[in-house]
Amino acid sequence: MRPPGHRGLRPGEPARHRHAHPLRHHRDAPAHRRPLHRQRAHHRRPPDPRPALRRKRRIFILRSRFTPRVPEWRRGANLQLSSPAPWRIGTMGAVLGFLHLPEFFMPRALPVILILLLAQGVALRADDPPVPAARMEGRVLVELIEGIDDKRSWKAEKAGKVAEEYEEPAFAFRRLPKKYSATGLINDRSNPFLLRARGRAVLPAGECRILLRSFNSARLFVDGKLAAETRFRTRNADGHEDVPETRAPLHPDNPPLPPGHSEKLVKLELKGGSHDILLEAVIGGKGLRSELGELVVAFSSGEGAFKILSPAGENRQTEATPFTLESWLASEAKARQRIGALDNRNRRHARRSEDTYWEKRHRIARELLSKTPPPDLPEVSPAVAVSNAIDRFIGAKLDKAGIEPAPLLDDAGFLRRLSLDVRGVVPSLQEVNAFFSTPGEDRRARWVERMLASEDWADHWVPYWQDVLAENPGILKPKLNNTGPFRWWLREAFLDGLAFDRLVTELVLMRGSKHGGAPAGFSMASQNDVPMAAKAHILSTAFLGVELKCARCHDAPYHPYKQKDLFSLAAMLKRGALQVPKTSSVPRSKKELEEMIVEVTLAPGSKVKPAWPFTAIAPREVPENILRSAADTRERLAAVITSGENTRFARVIVNRLWKRYMGHGLVEPVDDWNKAEASHPALLDWLARELVLNDYDLKAVARLVLNSSAYGREAAADERRLQPPTRRLFAGPARRRMNAEQLVDSLFRVTGKAIGSEEMNFDIDGRRPIDTFLNLGTPARAWEFASLSNERDRPALAKPVAQSVIDLLRTFGWRETRQSPLTVRDHEPNALQPLTLANGIIGHRAATLSDDSALTALCLEEKPLPRLVQETFLSVLSRQPSAEDLNIFTGLLAEGYEKRIAASGGDPGGRKARRRHAVSWSNHLSVEATRIKLEMERLARAGDPPTKRLEAGWRERYEDMLWALFNSPEFIFLP
Repeated sequence: MRPPGHRGLRPGEPARHRHAHPLRHHRDAPAHRRPLHRQRAHHRRPPDPRPALRRKRRIFILRSRFTPRVPEWRRGANLQLSSPAPWRIGTMGAVLGFLHLPEFFMPRALPVILILLLAQGVALRADDPPVPAARMEGRVLVELIEGIDDKRSWKAEKAGKVAEEYEEPAFAFRRLPKKYSATGLINDRSNPFLLRARGRAVLPAGECRILLRSFNSARLFVDGKLAAETRFRTRNADGHEDVPETRAPLHPDNPPLPPGHSEKLVKLELKGGSHDILLEAVIGGKGLRSELGELVVAFSSGEGAFKILSPAGENRQTEATPFTLESWLASEAKARQRIGALDNRNRRHARRSEDTYWEKRHRIARELLSKTPPPDLPEVSPAVAVSNAIDRFIGAKLDKAGIEPAPLLDDAGFLRRLSLDVRGVVPSLQEVNAFFSTPGEDRRARWVERMLASEDWADHWVPYWQDVLAENPGILKPKLNNTGPFRWWLREAFLDGLAFDRLVTELVLMRGSKHGGAPAGFSMASQNDVPMAAKAHILSTAFLGVELKCARCHDAPYHPYKQKDLFSLAAMLKRGALQVPKTSSVPRSKKELEEMIVEVTLAPGSKVKPAWPFTAIAPREVPENILRSAADTRERLAAVITSGENTRFARVIVNRLWKRYMGHGLVEPVDDWNKAEASHPALLDWLARELVLNDYDLKAVARLVLNSSAYGREAAADERRLQPPTRRLFAGPARRRMNAEQLVDSLFRVTGKAIGSEEMNFDIDGRRPIDTFLNLGTPARAWEFASLSNERDRPALAKPVAQSVIDLLRTFGWRETRQSPLTVRDHEPNALQPLTLANGIIGHRAATLSDDSALTALCLEEKPLPRLVQETFLSVLSRQPSAEDLNIFTGLLAEGYEKRIAASGGDPGGRKARRRHAVSWSNHLSVEATRIKLEMERLARAGDPPTKRLEAGWRERYEDMLWALFNSPEFIFLP
């Protein structure tokens, strides 16, 4: 008998409320121990008719005549009772602050009173298994829990689910792993979600100060007791708020508090030794982006300096990383590498689920190809150096024209060209020395493999396809033809060596996260009346060489394509009939039609059904066994484009690659094949065949081109002005200038400096949703920048450092917005290009010997002056200086060289990070915001502070040498 009013539970009895959380392992319990609703499946308890009562907090008091042993309050620990049946207790688990308790098993002898302290977030957990001590030793276990309530409170009802587990070296978080779909595409996590981190840490005995810093609300438990909690982030703002005052850090060495963050300092009296640590943080929320910000737990003994809390080890607290600005920036760089490696493993593991399907696709393509004989390899004269079949096709035409090929490029020039073409940056001093130390006649081939294996291969392809596919993310409210930032998917596809037909298929299917970096971002075309028509135009130019730009509003006057062709493709992408809007049509009055030079055969309002219009390029039908959903017209379009029966696809792709490395395409223009003819049709077919035979591996074709003698020759005259495209001979690669991204990335790679840009985000305090304010992160490569233009022209929205990089990029052909696809940028020289490089902020930063410059370190080493000049040339121009070069620059630097190192050096730790500020969209209309940004612009124009470790006079002469090398034509033109 229970006493009157007792609300405890009998053994096996379920909790009597609607929100009870069922155990995951009821089915594993003995029959007599199962809750009643599991024992009798036919029994259903009627719903509680008292909704108001159901919303009240219920605290269950469990009574017993037995006295338990005092438990150790740590997460996942077993609470041993006098009764043989143990209970597990934990903090939070997958439920945020409990209004109702989950069901749990009861021992036959009820335990003593256990009052669950909701204010401390402690709850009984029957479904939270204890973590083995071995896993807790020396590491932080992290869980990302999705599906939690969005009530901006720790007293939520909805249970979450652990979506991912991983490990960290400390209670310091700056980057989270991405979520990937079953096929390896970036997916969105629930918004919000919970980060839970736990571990054991050694803390000093006595008074201990603990600092908790977070972007959204977080709370910290020490030995099961709530120690610290930070506030929830507020939502939205209209721009009229005041700029928050910058708070002084709690310790002079601590990093300043970032905008939008909060922190809590507590003092605890602790016993020495190991303690259980549990950290929980809410990420995102309704109307907020799911961003981590900076989440860190630090501690100090007494009033001493703070250290980042790390997992327990022997005397681990003395080994903890200091919580300083320098160490935090260093840990941020390490986190980028560590989480990046985790993302790579997770993504590649997921992508393996598709391997069987794509192996079948590639087998079918090879079988189709085997029915067509390969092109015959022509004979060439002994004067033509032959490295592979490419040289035979090129050499035969040169022989026929009576023209000798250009001489082979020297090794130093080959390495520089190879590095820029494959990785987008010049080789480093160490790489140049390693190249010349590589023995054997196959040195070039071995370095081709080394360059192709670099992650920079992926980074260098991204900006090319950003142009071709019109990737156009806007970080401030959508404008015309803004897309999602599918740049991250592009990089990952090339990083993983994704077969190109698979890459295109993923693009066409447009799955994954729309704003997080997946192909779904390609589906967006803001403020466009027919977004899928815009995408059909992009796909046709990119992968078929079919230009449909004019067919958007009428039949193309100079191409054999009708408006219906474009809308048929668009309907396939839309997965249904598409109505032609009036805004995508030209006027149709009789008089206007008579005066027009174009023809209109598709009336406004017409409905166009999904259909493949280009049967002359590829058949409409594809083998049914390669379609997973035959009714899905979007999947069918992807299959038609990439099918082995579509020989145009493979030829267009290898032609694009050939132009990238040789300067001109075998077919020109590469994106419009309407009336174009190939200069070397047999070579084009052979390269396309190699692409298919190698399962559409772009690196396989790149390897062939890069190892050919045709590629390894000196640059030839610009045949564009001498020969029509069909008569080009390719006696050598065309003379080419660095593109915008190569120039910027090479300047920073030579100097070893970080770009140091602001975050590509106008809402730095994180109070706006992702569909209006994107955060593209802090750029590490030039392709990561985006347009900063806005219609408000307010100084408070300026990003001076980012703008200085964008100014240089734009001068050399980079497009600030990509509202339409483009393959060939404007590379014509103009007066702004040398002026911007010579006098702009980025050129000035590159030539300045600051403490974070690799060239500063070079100057501080003890070595003869001629050797310093040689290493400078190798670093900047990738070659040894000539005798004249050596004479000029040793003469310039000889004076004061022996005393160049200052007696009282400056800070050897590197350049300090720029001062953090709190200017965001929420306060950009204030006068103080403008004042802060004008000061930031002044600092940006001043450039990097020069090092004090070198005597000023000698340093300035060395900087003059650097300036001359960076501004020489030899630096900016490929060999």
